[in-house]
Amino acid sequence: MSTRKPLVHALLSAAAAVGFALSASPTFAAEKIVFWNNWDGSRTAQLRSILNEFEKQNPQYVVENVTLSSDTTAQRMLTAVASGDVPDLYMTQANDFPKWAGLGAFRPLDDLVARDGLKLDEIFYAGGIEGSRFDGKLIQFPFKVPTSLMIWYNKELFQKAGLDPDNPPKTWKELEEAAAKTTVRKGDVISQLGVNICLNCSTGSGSENAFIEWLSRNGGEVLTPDAKGVAFDSPQGLDTLKWMLGFSQRTAGGWPNAVRQFGSTFKDLRPSFYAGKMAMIMDGPFLYNIMAKDAPQMLDKVGVFVAPINSDNPQATERYLAYGTPGYAIPKGAKNREGAWKLLQFIGGGSGACTFFTVQKRVDSPLRNCKVDVPEAFAAAFKANGDLVQSRQAPSAFQQVHVRLQQMQEAVLLGNQTPEDALKTAATDVKAILARTN
Repeated sequence: MSTRKPLVHALLSAAAAVGFALSASPTFAAEKIVFWNNWDGSRTAQLRSILNEFEKQNPQYVVENVTLSSDTTAQRMLTAVASGDVPDLYMTQANDFPKWAGLGAFRPLDDLVARDGLKLDEIFYAGGIEGSRFDGKLIQFPFKVPTSLMIWYNKELFQKAGLDPDNPPKTWKELEEAAAKTTVRKGDVISQLGVNICLNCSTGSGSENAFIEWLSRNGGEVLTPDAKGVAFDSPQGLDTLKWMLGFSQRTAGGWPNAVRQFGSTFKDLRPSFYAGKMAMIMDGPFLYNIMAKDAPQMLDKVGVFVAPINSDNPQATERYLAYGTPGYAIPKGAKNREGAWKLLQFIGGGSGACTFFTVQKRVDSPLRNCKVDVPEAFAAAFKANGDLVQSRQAPSAFQQVHVRLQQMQEAVLLGNQTPEDALKTAATDVKAILARTN
């Protein structure tokens, strides 16, 4: 009797059994990490590419990238914290970081840092880490260093006005002289504006605060060292408000006149600067990568310098007081804490963070070993701008303080209050804010 047929049947049965076993084996399911952030526009695709690399290196995870609008982020996060349905990783803004930290919304990271032996002082610049602590605890990794606004200028317009384009202003007086010489105005009609020194001064228009920028250059402080008291109601604070008002009146016929014709936000002012209708623009170092994309023809025509100081005040130095640092934090109640921590190390302190800055050509990376090539003409000013940042302890209600200072400067520049009255009433209100929240 032939054994061929039984052998064939046996082999087929064995194969079927193996196939059944393979098909019945559990399918590998990657753990989801939910990441909320405001990286919109072209940055969404750039970030997705970097997150894909993270998933390639860590196949046990898949990242759900949720792009939020800056207008709705705070409310959505507030709802999430109240309900307990929070993301695994959250992108904070400079002014709202103290609020969330004060509410205890984020998980401190110190134990994870110690567990994994991370040497933060070798990874990050000091300012970024100092600004990411609250009540002595590390709450987040910074995604950028706190940066002061700078002043970009059109060299051709400087030269045309008889100014030395290789020797930009270093003091308030020199800045006003340059603004006056580069402003072309007939009555109230401005065909060329020197500079608007109060960018985003309208209440609620952004996280920038011109009063803090200029008070920093006048030797003043915003709050007391413990962040529980007011310090801006000082002679330096009053002098700063008076100077901002007088500068705008003398160079542009008043801040409202300049705003009516040119606007007051980044979105308003940048096109005028690109078109040669503004000689100078108060903007961040990040304007470099924005200009490289939107107006590359301007890069060879512009220079940049740090915001000048009040040379009439012997205590004034080049510095910027930074309250709060934007970053990435792990909310308490995150469903995938270990995955979030893994992603945070990659996108906040590792190769993913540096790649994200490199593709954007940004120069404000918080990482010591992340270098972005920039023209030599800008490099020294960028370094000086980074070196002058001084982090200050921020109260949990700093966003409210920021808005009240915006209201104060706007009231002065619109002529609704004198500098003296505006400073006094703002100080009273901020004291009340701090008393309620500390």
